Amino acid sequence: MKKFSQLFFVIIFFAKSSFAALPFVTDDAAVSHQNQVLLETYTENWRVPSKQGNDSANTLGQYLGFSYGVLNNFEMSAGALASYDLNAHSPTLSNPFLQMKSVLHHSKIPEIPTIAVSAGYVNKSGSGLYYDNATDVYLVGIATSRFFDDELLIHVNSGPKASYNIDQQKNVHRMQLGIGFDAALINKDIRLVAESYNGAPNSPRDSPGYFHSYQVGLKWVKSAHVSFNILYGSQPTFTGYDANNKSFYRNTEWVQFGMRKVIDDVF
Repeated sequence: MKKFSQLFFVIIFFAKSSFAALPFVTDDAAVSHQNQVLLETYTENWRVPSKQGNDSANTLGQYLGFSYGVLNNFEMSAGALASYDLNAHSPTLSNPFLQMKSVLHHSKIPEIPTIAVSAGYVNKSGSGLYYDNATDVYLVGIATSRFFDDELLIHVNSGPKASYNIDQQKNVHRMQLGIGFDAALINKDIRLVAESYNGAPNSPRDSPGYFHSYQVGLKWVKSAHVSFNILYGSQPTFTGYDANNKSFYRNTEWVQFGMRKVIDDVF
């Protein structure tokens, strides 16, 4: 009971804090250890230009998510992002997601990829600019290779993703493809992180073109249990349908400040 109370306090603290964690879109093949919680939170400034009659937006948002190690090779994750549009003076809430992730193959040779798979469900609920008016699902294969004694990590993601239950529109099916790099700059604690992908798997209608989206930044690994991140990102983001009922996009940009915290033996 005492450990549960401590975990509850930590979650409330992060929800009200400006600290943040960086969950990259291109996932790695690791999972939380059994009975371990990984807390991720980031503060984000997200800018959307005006286009085709849509007003510009400048939002300040806070993400909170966590992963729990159910078994040594299996974790469950959940998260959502809330923000405030500084231009329209209105709140916005992203669709909450639930994800399961399992490691299928642990490679004993670092250069040969460790393989994992993740499956996610994104509920059709939320409000404002962050809300996607659809129910989204995805199934993504994940491969991670390590080189030069962890001086360089490469992550590759691929798999189907779909949006359905869209009001008066056809379902959307696409393939997810992303590649991410994590490279040591100053020893192994200060690292360059970069990735390119075609939209997030939990929002299939975003970024239909491959490698039109990217994020780049720095990560400070303070310890095995705490790391901090700062990054810049850009991608075409689904905005709506034009007069010909075709999807159109606006090129969005964001800056994130984040933190990741690992808590062992929570229960």
